[in-house]
Amino acid sequence: MNDQPALSVVLPTLDEGGGLRVLLPRIAELFKTLGVSGEILVIDGGSKDDTVEVARAAGARTLRQKGRGFGSAVREGIAAASADWVAILDADGSHAPEALVRFWARRGQADLIVGSRYCRGGSAEMPLTRQILSRSLNMVAKRWLELPVRESSSGFRLYRRAAAVAVNSAATDFSVQQDLLVGILAAGGRVVEEPIHYAPRVAGASKANAWKLLPAYIRLLWRLKFRRGWASEGWLAAVLLLAAACGGRRVAAGAFFVHEIGRLRWGRTPALLAAAAWALAPLAGLPSAGAWAAAGAVWFAAAALDMAFPNA
Repeated sequence: MNDQPALSVVLPTLDEGGGLRVLLPRIAELFKTLGVSGEILVIDGGSKDDTVEVARAAGARTLRQKGRGFGSAVREGIAAASADWVAILDADGSHAPEALVRFWARRGQADLIVGSRYCRGGSAEMPLTRQILSRSLNMVAKRWLELPVRESSSGFRLYRRAAAVAVNSAATDFSVQQDLLVGILAAGGRVVEEPIHYAPRVAGASKANAWKLLPAYIRLLWRLKFRRGWASEGWLAAVLLLAAACGGRRVAAGAFFVHEIGRLRWGRTPALLAAAAWALAPLAGLPSAGAWAAAGAVWFAAAALDMAFPNA
C-alpha cells in the first residue's frame, strides 16, 4: 500500500501559534474536500511561542529550520515534502487554504500556480502605502523579467515539486519567490496565476518590511534579468535608434511608449512590430511626432493603470 501523500502543504513559521490554531483545521478539511491524502509540514524558524506545540498537536510534521530567513524555510520545506505537489502559504491566516481547490483543479496546466492579488478577480486588504509599493514593484518585475503573471511576490503557491527542487536557488529572504519562478521558467516550465483574496493576519505580527526589502529587490531583478535574457531590450534599442534617425527624439519617445503598451497588453513580438511601425511613420508622411508621442504617453498611462488595477 502506498502511503505517500498526494499534496504537501508547507507552512514557514516564526511565532505563529495563534494563526496555526485557525489554519490547521482548515487545511485538514481541505484534504477531505479534495479527496486526497495530504501532509502538513511546518518549517519553524525558532519560535518562542507555542507554534511547535500547536503544530504537533494537530498532527503536522514539524522541522526546525536549518538556514536563516524565509527563503531558507521555503526551500527546506519543498525539499522535505513527500508529495509530488507542494503548496506554500502563510501561516498567519492571510491566505485561505480553500482556494487550493481551484489550484488543484488546474495543476495539469502548469509547474507552478501563483496565487495573485493583482490579476483579475484577485483582491487584498492591505494598507494603501504597502499596496501601492507592492503593486508597483510587481508591475516592474513583470515588465523587466517578462513574466507571465502579474504578481511575482506572492507567497501562496502550488509547485510541482520536481520543478521546484531543480531550481538552483540560494535565496534566504522573500526574494525566493521570484528566484523559483524565474528558475522554473528558465528550465522551460509553465507558470500560471489564480486569483486570491489576501486577508489581514489573524494573529501575531508581520515579519516583512517592503521598504527594507526594496534595495535587495532591485538587486534581485538585475540578477534575474541575466537568466531571462536581454533579447527584447536589444531589439528595442535598435528600433529606438531607427526612430531617432527617422524623426528625432520625439519619435523615439513615441516608439518607446508604443512598445511598452504593446508589451504589457499583447507580448514581445507585437510590441516590437508596433514600435518599428511607429519609427517608420515619419518616412510615410504621417502626422506630427509630437501628437503621436502624446497619444503614446496616454496609452502607456492607461496600460499602467490597467496593470495596477485590473478590476477597475
